[in-house]
Amino acid sequence: MTTLERDKKYLIQCYTTDDVVFSKGKGIYMYDENGKKYLDFSGQFSACTLGHGNEEMIEALKEQLEKLVSVTSCFATEERAALAEKMVEISPDGLDKVMFGCTGSDANEFALKLAKYFRGGGRIISFRRGFHGSTAGAAAATGKSEMIQENSGISELLPRGFVHSAPPYCYHCDFGKEPDTCGMQCLKYLEQTMLHEGGDRIAAVISEPIFAAGGVIVPPKGFWKGVRELCDKYGALLIFDEVVTGIGQTGSMFACQYEGVTPDILVTGKGLTSGYVPGSAILCRRQIGEAMSKISLHGHTHSCYPLTCRSALKNLEIIQRENLVENSQVVGEYLHKKLLALKDKYDVVKDVRGRGLLQGIEIEGSQNTDKFALGQELYETMLRNGLITELESRKNLENVVVVMHPALITSKENVDEAVEIIDKSLSACLK
Repeated sequence: MTTLERDKKYLIQCYTTDDVVFSKGKGIYMYDENGKKYLDFSGQFSACTLGHGNEEMIEALKEQLEKLVSVTSCFATEERAALAEKMVEISPDGLDKVMFGCTGSDANEFALKLAKYFRGGGRIISFRRGFHGSTAGAAAATGKSEMIQENSGISELLPRGFVHSAPPYCYHCDFGKEPDTCGMQCLKYLEQTMLHEGGDRIAAVISEPIFAAGGVIVPPKGFWKGVRELCDKYGALLIFDEVVTGIGQTGSMFACQYEGVTPDILVTGKGLTSGYVPGSAILCRRQIGEAMSKISLHGHTHSCYPLTCRSALKNLEIIQRENLVENSQVVGEYLHKKLLALKDKYDVVKDVRGRGLLQGIEIEGSQNTDKFALGQELYETMLRNGLITELESRKNLENVVVVMHPALITSKENVDEAVEIIDKSLSACLK
């Protein structure tokens, strides 16, 4: 049997699997088992901040493997202490305590526990179209109407006390408003949700600063400052899920820094370790973290894993030394302009949005073309033409968005190559 046949025979196929077997990667490129080269503009779910096969990272991990690999969170290590210090250094002022996890899902789970414990209970408010993970609490906070919400047989696994508010999605406004005249109706609706659905207490509001998996939804300017004010007004904590948007992906170390809004709890992952070792981090205000002292509320065998900490430390060292956050901003702006040119060229490209190297293009159908079919055909055509992207496309969510979040090492030449493939693929799909 071929690799793909064995994979399909033995692996539980939780995800839609493309018929491609990757065998190696170098820089921003990946290669399948036949040697075909692909430009990786998904960053493998935005994890590969340094790209594939970074020799400096590999050497650092080799050194760590020879030194110390597995230590439970019951014991301190040099790597854990150094990374904790580094995370506080690079994060917004006021976030002074940190814990490490294995994935974005379990990090968000811990953030929700932090909020519930610190606030003495209360409801969690999140947004429709937001995504926070696949573990129980993180899935309950997720507002994308994933299968676990839709299937009555498994939705019982979700905990109670989660409420979804309207998202700040200007292109698909839930209220049918236009951005220039809406008066930020979504913010007003959030306050109504807090008043009517919050009960006697709200533990927290959780959201991605930019809704990545929901279709690169960039809230209007001033929205997060308004949310911060509402949280302060009603005594709720503000949790920013920066699992995708953190570590330079949007052109600043964290996306919340664009508006100068500091959350009470900040979660990051994926790009934290550049995908070389799974890992995540949760930062919070000192009083929140210290309230958890010696409370056995959360933990995993591989939390604070020395190899994870070493990977994150080396990753951050390279990012800062090579000015990759600035590169994300500059090259991201270049990518945005090139995508806007495609919008001018093709009627089916209706919106281009994003910050830094997190960008999305929203597709609509034509008189003779269903937009969901077009989106799938475009995704598959781009893949055949050597470009890896992601597709946000579900009929109940009503949108079709090609999502891109390539590595922070992406160059303008890489952008030119990617946009040429998108252009060629759109042209082929619309013939």
